Amino acid sequence: MHLYNASSSYYSMIARLALNEAGVVFNDRRLDIHFKKEQLSTWYRMLNPKMTVPSLVDGSTVYRDSHDILDYAKSRASRDWLDSESSFKNIISTLENEFYAIQIEKITFSKAMLSIPPLHYVFPHLLEKIIKQLERELVTSTDPNAITEKIKINQARIDFFTKGDLQEKFNHELHSALNFLSHLPNPGPMIMGEKISSIDILTATLLTRIHMIKEYNLITNYPHIDAWFQNFQNRESYKKSDMWLRFHPMRILLGI
Repeated sequence: MHLYNASSSYYSMIARLALNEAGVVFNDRRLDIHFKKEQLSTWYRMLNPKMTVPSLVDGSTVYRDSHDILDYAKSRASRDWLDSESSFKNIISTLENEFYAIQIEKITFSKAMLSIPPLHYVFPHLLEKIIKQLERELVTSTDPNAITEKIKINQARIDFFTKGDLQEKFNHELHSALNFLSHLPNPGPMIMGEKISSIDILTATLLTRIHMIKEYNLITNYPHIDAWFQNFQNRESYKKSDMWLRFHPMRILLGI
């Protein structure tokens, strides 16, 4: 079993943490998505036409996003996770949907651009280079629809980061993350009760990212969630999942 993922990727962290928490043994294959842009390579496109990470390969089956990998981890964990209990399925599903509606990329990159002004130029420029590369490959591609969709996504990213009030947009997107936290029950000891669930995996990853972008002071409004997260970080699964509580620029440069 192989997990293709990127060290800094938020959704890759979900996959790593979910698989480790479920006790799934996998080969951790890291991609350089920043400089080598391995997610755009021909071999990876054959694996995942969306050109995103993570992807999990289990024999002939490929799981192409973190949500599917999370579901796979649930199935492997079975009764060890609260997700297996029918009385919790609806609330867990509702919270999962709310979590995946959070635009974490917009939050992360908006905060970086607001904190480091030169990135106002760098990020859109990098996205424009990716678009040009994809446009060159579109003519000979065996899957032009996938490339066209990727071009549209990157153009939408450029529009978001370059048009309008970025601070206002950042505040709006961050509010959606805080709104998710406000809907969580008081943990005891896990978020949904005595046993771990997918909501613990997702919330731990969200709080890790909020900590990384230095907005964790906002979590003081959620003392029960804060206390739960401090304890959760001591779990062996969290420690071995390479969760980025802080930014690692040298690892980005080295592609590790």
